[in-house]
Amino acid sequence: MPNDKKKLKEVAGSFPTGVTVVSINKPSGDTHGMTASSFLSLSLDPPMILFAVKKENEIVTYLKEGKKMGISILSEDMLDESNHFANIRLMKVPPVFFEEDEVKILKGSIAWYSVSITKIYNQGDHKIIICKIVNLDISSYKNPLLYYRGYRKIC
Repeated sequence: MPNDKKKLKEVAGSFPTGVTVVSINKPSGDTHGMTASSFLSLSLDPPMILFAVKKENEIVTYLKEGKKMGISILSEDMLDESNHFANIRLMKVPPVFFEEDEVKILKGSIAWYSVSITKIYNQGDHKIIICKIVNLDISSYKNPLLYYRGYRKIC
């Protein structure tokens, strides 16, 4: 049944995805981050990505068209950081960010994007955020952290 939320999450979790941390500067200047596995490359021309976020997530209060954000792609040894930004288990020592193109990138990530929000759509219990890629780079060739019925490493 498509309305069985537990079953829906189980089936959706059967599709392996990478894990990212989306970061944005709050009006106070502090950095807010959230774990997102609902992330994908949308277009090569023009270069765009998208991700989805639950409407009740705190980051929604900071999203607006034109706002710049950082997307950090996590390595397989960054499970603690993923859990931290998913509010599952906070780290004793806060994760470290570095600044690139006026956005915060999580130290230790294997690749990153600097993006600018172009559109925000309301769909069901989520918002779909479409972003133009401003800059990007690869930081490391480590294996990515994967989510497939829970966190996984490439064997």
